[in-house]
Amino acid sequence: MNKPLILSALLFSSLPALAEPQTLFFAQENAKEYTRISLVIDGDQVTGTQNWLPKQPDGHGAHGTLEGIVTGGGIIQVLYSYTIEGSEQAEEEVLKLDGDKLFIGEGELQEDPKNSSRLNLKEPNKVAFKKALKKIPATEPKAGTPERKAVMDAMRDPVAKQAGTPVLFTGNVRVSGSWARFQGDVQTTDGKKPKNADFSDLMELDFFALLKKNEDGTWKAVHHGFAGDIGIAEEAQEKFPEAPWVLFQ
Repeated sequence: MNKPLILSALLFSSLPALAEPQTLFFAQENAKEYTRISLVIDGDQVTGTQNWLPKQPDGHGAHGTLEGIVTGGGIIQVLYSYTIEGSEQAEEEVLKLDGDKLFIGEGELQEDPKNSSRLNLKEPNKVAFKKALKKIPATEPKAGTPERKAVMDAMRDPVAKQAGTPVLFTGNVRVSGSWARFQGDVQTTDGKKPKNADFSDLMELDFFALLKKNEDGTWKAVHHGFAGDIGIAEEAQEKFPEAPWVLFQ
């Protein structure tokens, strides 16, 4: 952050450092709009995204990133840098983690005297925590766990068939409800070039897969492919709008 918020000593009391980074997701939705926030908390450092979108067909919304620090009492102070109607803006925010909810502090904003596109909280230690977002369940099973293995196995046959040889995956698995996604790399198990010569070029690209758990508890890859950008993920989200948004963050 370019300029730290000024909070009371109570809010700045230290929290124990987390053993490893945590990724958390929160959302609030009503008939008129939705707000979605993702947070990656690594020790006392916080990064993430925040998106607000009205449900009107011509609604523009605001989409941006978060960067800041964790302080005491579940308080998180961030700078929200976002785009709205083609304009780049930034404003200070104070968030509060409380159980399975994330509150966005409301307070008077004033223009930064050195940057007209930035707004600072006039009294950050007096914000009102009224707007609450509910935590969206999501897990990232580690290597060697049965759930991660089941997801990997569901991808293995279709991709190995495409490659013409057995393959292995390295990357991240995220699960939310009966949906999962994998993003990472694909290699042959023996380290040699695949029998399918065209597959060698594909292996240089990132691999993305969206999976759905059937009623019998087995996973199935419903959409997968290689790409040098987020195109495959966007295709999956468009094709399966019922899939949780947290899988595409």
